[in-house]
Amino acid sequence: MDDSTAILVGLAVVVVLVATLMFFVIPEPSQRAIVATDRLDLAVLHFRNGSTRDGIDETVRARVEAALVNSPGINVFSRSQLDSLLAEQMMSAAGLIDAATAVEIGSLTGVSKLVTGTVLAVDTREDATSVCVSWENGACIQEAPGTQYSARILAQVSVVNTQTGFIERSLDATGSDSVTLPVETTFRGFDALLANAATQIAESVTSSLSTTYTRELRYGLYKSVVTKQDGFVGRDESSRFSSSDGEIYLIVHFTRTHSSEPFDAILSDSSSTVVQRVEDVVATGDWRLYSFNISALASGRYFASGVLNGAEVFEIPFTIAP
Repeated sequence: MDDSTAILVGLAVVVVLVATLMFFVIPEPSQRAIVATDRLDLAVLHFRNGSTRDGIDETVRARVEAALVNSPGINVFSRSQLDSLLAEQMMSAAGLIDAATAVEIGSLTGVSKLVTGTVLAVDTREDATSVCVSWENGACIQEAPGTQYSARILAQVSVVNTQTGFIERSLDATGSDSVTLPVETTFRGFDALLANAATQIAESVTSSLSTTYTRELRYGLYKSVVTKQDGFVGRDESSRFSSSDGEIYLIVHFTRTHSSEPFDAILSDSSSTVVQRVEDVVATGDWRLYSFNISALASGRYFASGVLNGAEVFEIPFTIAP
């Protein structure tokens, strides 16, 4: 087999694999909702530094706070407001606060949870190695002496309930990063590697809190639908329908929920009067298809909404034309 034939065979295999994968992948509905299972108004307190690396506690704390600020479904109390308020009350926001202080901070700020923690250890290393300095056709053809610089941070992060003052969740998180340079290249220090390691810790903490305290749904309203594997694919997503369409379809994919949660799919009119309601029980990974009969409805504005555990998680406005 010559090279051109091998390339064609390889491309054919790739095409088959991609087609097979696409057959099994169900595209997500276009809209996304993330809702808190508990009230998630957080304040991020100072972190304690149990390492010998000055300032690493603030680096980790700042990265955790930034990640939480950018996470849907989570509200973070302003750091400047927090510091000002605690200063007025002559209180400390240092890590590992006691239960009474946690309750008092919650009362002053209105937040439901406090996030604090400790940087337990920081490890930086320089190890002799080799680095490729010349490549040909994707293969290394020349190596030279090099140094691998690596940084690792071990931290513990706690979530404190301001209603009880008790720690309700404790996480061990590790972040690391490294770079390999030729020996003659100047290394500008470990700060960038430690910042990247702190970002990994922040992402781990945010992911854990989101998984614990929030639910995620994907949803969309369509004129028609087809079944694919264990899910549904919507066709002709729209916000304008006609009574002649007969039925419209709400697809909901429960990408992250708790098990056996009550869910209601509701069709209501512009005066908030419920026209149709479908009661259901759902769990993580469930796909649901809800159909609403609009053939006898008058022209005007309507809403398709989803209610999970008694709380509205989304609302889709649409119109029915004559």
